Amino acid sequence: MDQNKKNSNRLSVIPNKWSELCQDLLRSVFERLSFTNLTRAKSVCRSWNFASRDCLPNLIPWLILFPLEEEVINSDNNSCLLFVPDDKDKIYKTRDLGVDFAHSLCLATYGSWLLMFDHLRKPYILNPLTLERIDLPQSLFIHHYMSKQDGRCNRSACFWIDDITKDYLVVWFIYNIIVFTKKGYDTWRLVQTSEIRMYDQIVYNHKDHKVYTYVPYGHVYVWDFSGDVPPKDGYHLPASFVDREIEQGDRFYWGKYLNYKVKIATTLSGEVVLVEIMHRLTSWQFRINELNPLTKRWVKIDVLGDEALLLDMGFTIVAKDIPGIKKNSIYFSGLNHPIKDPKHIFVYDLTTHTMEPVPQCVFSSMFFSDARWFVPGFN
Repeated sequence: MDQNKKNSNRLSVIPNKWSELCQDLLRSVFERLSFTNLTRAKSVCRSWNFASRDCLPNLIPWLILFPLEEEVINSDNNSCLLFVPDDKDKIYKTRDLGVDFAHSLCLATYGSWLLMFDHLRKPYILNPLTLERIDLPQSLFIHHYMSKQDGRCNRSACFWIDDITKDYLVVWFIYNIIVFTKKGYDTWRLVQTSEIRMYDQIVYNHKDHKVYTYVPYGHVYVWDFSGDVPPKDGYHLPASFVDREIEQGDRFYWGKYLNYKVKIATTLSGEVVLVEIMHRLTSWQFRINELNPLTKRWVKIDVLGDEALLLDMGFTIVAKDIPGIKKNSIYFSGLNHPIKDPKHIFVYDLTTHTMEPVPQCVFSSMFFSDARWFVPGFN
């Protein structure tokens, strides 16, 4: 067989159309794509859409910015802005979702979903990418406690939702009470507790079905939501911080920073970590602490390895060899919400102790009332 005939036979097995590519080959490529690129690939043709069905995208944090009331009036829509780090400096605008974002509060994020509370005091879960909305039960005692605060809302809330079944759990600390609701419930239920505390932040770990919250002096309270009703009062992890006096250089630690706060999160392995945040003017410092099971003390580790922490959601995600996300980093959007200062929104590198700001073009595109990191395609 001459060389020309060999080449002719070889070319005959190469598909003439991109849609005729081998499904296994397509899947091997799609598994390396980010959420945005995988979504684009799905729309190319039926063959590509079919090949992508079982592929999970690489998880890249996005930033969502909510509009100011004046912005809504001027633009006559209720859209939000989306910043996608792996798309460089590109900015996207959501469609008009029929949601009054300017008069609503975002209480928490989970994957592609937002836990919202509107000006009519109606709580709901919203996916701004798929336009899905789940209305949560309304309750007279929620209105009662909101009235006691002149309509102000406690932002201490967390939730979990399954993208396939739409099963969900929402836990909310309102004033001095703890309430929760699940899929199938027609009301909010009280968590029985004998102590009255104000909790700054709570996170839910779907691996062990537990809700964690930090209270001062190193205590972490835990509620088990694996059953229909969590046990009264939950329990706490008996621990305290290591004495800072034994660490060299910590005399400057308290003198330099005026604002100090501790946040809580869980890692991919299910471990609970405490994040110390120190701030003064433009200077920031973050410290990661994990619990030593032998000494019952929180000890500084300052490393997340191949993971990245989404502080808004309270857990870490895989960040190794994924373009568009920085490993051993913290995605941060301010100490308190709502946040309107662009200088308080950045990615903090735990290796170099430096901040990578969000491109200025993001904030110049819209006056925003709040901003949060979230992860589209999270499963």
